[in-house]
Amino acid sequence: MKYVNISIVGRPNVGKSTLFNTLIKRRLAIEDAVAGTTRDRVSYTLVKNDYLVELVDTGGMETLESTGDIIWTSVQKQISTALKQADIILFVLDIRSGLTGLDKEIAQLLHKQNKPVLVIANKADTQRFDSGINDFYRLGFDDIIAVSALQRRNIDEVWVKTINLIAGLGIKPQEPAETASDQTIIRIAIAGKRNVGKSTLVNTLANEERVIVSEIPGTTRDSIDVRFEYEGKTYVAIDTAGLRKKGKAKESVEFFSRQRTEDAVKRADVVLFLIDAVEKVSDVDKKVAGFILEQHKPSVLVINKWDLACSEHSESIRQAKPDDSALTEQYLKYLNKTLPFFSFMPLVFISAQTGFNVNNLLPLCDELYQQAGAKVQTALLNKAIENIRRRLPSSGRTTRHPRIYYATQTGIYPPTINISVNDTALFSDLTMRHVDKFLRQTMPFTEVPIRFILKGKQTRKRE
Repeated sequence: MKYVNISIVGRPNVGKSTLFNTLIKRRLAIEDAVAGTTRDRVSYTLVKNDYLVELVDTGGMETLESTGDIIWTSVQKQISTALKQADIILFVLDIRSGLTGLDKEIAQLLHKQNKPVLVIANKADTQRFDSGINDFYRLGFDDIIAVSALQRRNIDEVWVKTINLIAGLGIKPQEPAETASDQTIIRIAIAGKRNVGKSTLVNTLANEERVIVSEIPGTTRDSIDVRFEYEGKTYVAIDTAGLRKKGKAKESVEFFSRQRTEDAVKRADVVLFLIDAVEKVSDVDKKVAGFILEQHKPSVLVINKWDLACSEHSESIRQAKPDDSALTEQYLKYLNKTLPFFSFMPLVFISAQTGFNVNNLLPLCDELYQQAGAKVQTALLNKAIENIRRRLPSSGRTTRHPRIYYATQTGIYPPTINISVNDTALFSDLTMRHVDKFLRQTMPFTEVPIRFILKGKQTRKRE
């Protein structure tokens, strides 16, 4: 499939992220008045007029001489890569502040790219601002349009002009069957607390320096969609901002980073939940795990920095290799105590930095995706339910016992089981864990969360 890469560039605070979100009709990139909010290349794939489009948002362009900050140097490098990969460039300007010296510098750089450029004069909320585009023609570009990304003014015209530029490159629209196949791309969210190695893992999976990696906590702010191919299959890895305790997330950027992370998990098909092997499992780790489970997402528990954990362990196994069995067994016992609710999910020890064991992650994601989409015949399901009936534990002091009459599967992604019972209040968490464990052993969704919906002759709150 041929993707048309469209990169959005411009100096800080001209509204690039607002335009990006408006064009894709989602709030994916963080919008904030603070300069430098966007750091990585934020991308989103969509179908427009039968063209497969990858739209890319970038950080604010600045001269390197004006910064010297390590993060900003990385941001400018990301922008440079975006320009090289772009088929079409959307150059965003601020119609209210007018033409600046930095705008002229950026224009000179874009002319050297020798690629189609559509100039977007943003923040033209009404027609009275439109005359402001006249000054922008001095930059030497023919296609200029006044828009308001915030008010969605003239956004349709942006797409019309962009599609015309794509056609001018000789790129042909995809056949409907080809564009429909885009639906089968597996989206993998990389979730975990700060500095656990999420961005490093994304870059290793994509085999490209796609997101900024830094020792500075909070480097990643947006949820970054990274499309890549592996063994003929297409995936989208979603790098997320590292989470910390809510009490510490006071700034608006922190708040939206948390929101984007949660949204990323919700829209993912599979989640890679990263744990730092050299640190104890924290309350933040447990909260991230809890949210993943609440969403019933197929997940792989990924223990990152395993090479460091081995090298920093006791003297007796200081020379251990990353797959040392004694240390592995010891760590598994620790995890069973700290994250018991993840016991049914597959676990992989990796080093995102060195690439150790990373090649085992994508086949696991494929397998979990298949399990989450598995369907079970009602007759087979109720045969399993018949065996569960005989083993149901007592619900407590009450003389009444939980009874299951029958079950049907009503959904996939996640597998959803409707169970008809005598009284929902009799089905405690312990009882449901028993049902879950037995079905997991006998059904084709052994390693993914199952959603249960209880329907009883009596439906009361559990005491």
